[in-house]
This record gives sequence, structure tokens and C-alpha cells, in this order.
Amino acid sequence: MKKTLLLFIFTTLFISCNKENEKSDFIGNWSSISDENFEFDIDIEFFKDSMVIDNPLIYGTYSNKWKVIDDKIEQTLLRGNSDLNYKNTNYYKFNSTKDTLFIKNERDSIHYFKFAKITNGFEYFENKIGLKIELDKVSNGLISAGNNDYNFNIYLTLKNNKVIAKTDYSNNLNNLAYQLLNFKSKIYEKGLDKIKYVLFIDKKVSNKKIDSIKSLFIKEIVEKTFIVKNYKENKWNEQINWLGIYEN
Repeated sequence: MKKTLLLFIFTTLFISCNKENEKSDFIGNWSSISDENFEFDIDIEFFKDSMVIDNPLIYGTYSNKWKVIDDKIEQTLLRGNSDLNYKNTNYYKFNSTKDTLFIKNERDSIHYFKFAKITNGFEYFENKIGLKIELDKVSNGLISAGNNDYNFNIYLTLKNNKVIAKTDYSNNLNNLAYQLLNFKSKIYEKGLDKIKYVLFIDKKVSNKKIDSIKSLFIKEIVEKTFIVKNYKENKWNEQINWLGIYEN
């Protein structure tokens, strides 16, 4: 009898520990990966017994209770949009390093949504643009780039030893004039003088390549150029305050 009781207690504890270990893989911040081509980012914060989902495209911000059962996440609505299902179940899986999470609704037979684990604001930024950028940081003599709404961002980095140059509008700098005019069309007239090129440059990109990229800039459309050299973070999924210098 004692052996049976001990075996029962041990088995119960073992199962409980396994479930806690499974849940620990989720704990933290996750954001939809850029290659999913979402119009808006979907962010998830997993806590021990609750999760907060920010889905601006459909339901806004809401929270659920959650638990792991086998390969499923069972969720029960705590707070949020009344149009949401009170109970919801998703299948999940991780990649081998458990820094990518795949989730699909139980009613979906095929498509998994892919999320990256995020630890800070700069990782969130990199995930959003789909690139890794190591800034050549400096600390002195820097000013803020100001309101990000006026920044026409250009990203320069190396990928597989090849220089990548892209914007928020295109994966290359082709048709740059069209991209700029499209960007300016969304800015109110009183803000047009605040528009600037904002360059995010990986420190491994050569000065020769940087100069060749700058030669493509159309000063008749956008006059000012700002080089990002550092930053100040807020919450992990909030806009970063970019710091740097203006070029003459």
C-alpha cells in the first residue's frame, strides 16, 4: 500500500513538473515574424498562468488564462473584446532551440503562425525588419531622430556576405523616387519639413558601399540624412528613441 501511494505521489509530481517545464518554454515575449507578412505585428506575453495578446488588426489587446495539454494550448478569456470566443484551443510546436514558436488554431488544418522570442526592444526592431544589424555605436554628441513617423528608414547590413539595402516599402532601393513620394503622401503638409532619410548601418558594411547607397538619395524629394548611432529603449514592443547625427 505504501509503495503504491509513493508511486502515485511520485508520478503525480513528475507529471506536474513536466507541465511546469513545458510552460517555462513559453514564458516571455513573442512577436510575429516579419516573413509572415502581417500588416500589423501580433505580440504575445506569456506569464505563468495568464497571457496577454496584442492583435491590433482584429481584437486589440486581451488576456487569457492558459494551460498546456500535450501539443495544445487551451485558453480561457479573462479580459477583452466580447466578440472573442470564451474558450479557444491552439496547437503549438517549437523549433529545436525554442526561440521560435509555431501556433495554429485547432480548426486550421495547415497554417501555423510563426513567432520569435523577444528579450528587448532592439530584438523586436530586428524581427520587424527581418534583418540583423550591429550598429557602430558611439555615445557622445548624439541627438534624437525625433518622431519616427517622419523617418524614411533605410537599412544596410550583410547577409551571407552580401550587402542588403532595403526600406520599409521595399526589399531593395529600386524605384526609390516612387517610395519617397508614397511616403510623403502620408504626411500632413505642416510636417513635410521634418522628413529625413534615417540610415541604420551595420558596422561591417564598407564605407565605399555606404557612399554608393547615399549617391542614390534624391535630395530634391528629401533633403536631410540622419545616421543612427545608438538608441534608448522603452517597453520591449514599443517604439525606440533613435539617437545619432545629421550629415551635412
